Amino acid sequence: MDEKEMDAKDIEQYLAELGATLKKHGVRKPIHIMIIGGAYMLAYEHMNRTTRDIDIFWLEASEFQTMRGTVSECMLAVAKERDLRPDWFNFLSQILMQRDVFIPDGKLWKKFGSLHIYVPPREYILALKMLAGRDKDIIDCGILLPQTTVKTRQQAQQLLDQYVLPEAQAKQAEQIQ
Repeated sequence: MDEKEMDAKDIEQYLAELGATLKKHGVRKPIHIMIIGGAYMLAYEHMNRTTRDIDIFWLEASEFQTMRGTVSECMLAVAKERDLRPDWFNFLSQILMQRDVFIPDGKLWKKFGSLHIYVPPREYILALKMLAGRDKDIIDCGILLPQTTVKTRQQAQQLLDQYVLPEAQAKQAEQIQ
């Protein structure tokens, strides 16, 4: 199967469908999710490009434990209906990064039924992009940087120190440079 790319409109559509599918499965209690990565850049910063998935962080650990199975089931139903990758709603990033970063509270962006989508501070995404250091992340840093108060290397380091644990910075030092 070819990997289907999503633009900002697709992201909102698929999140709405996931919210509707959760409702059909009887989920009424809000599920608090934060979007990060390319999905954040498209949906919130209005970048004109596409992404293969919606990287997310669960904002409540207990929610992750109790709702992960139901959300996965609903996510797969949307994937099948829309011919998306099985991991189009990707919480693997949280599993991989949970020991490397602090997760801020963020602010509510949109509600799709019980699916409440939050966005982190722009500076948080900038820190994650600096940490990742891939070509597309460097481009995103160039877009985000002028919209922040970060003007010096020292301020960039302070931003990393605020959101990224020292061990992770050391591990990713080459990308951060």
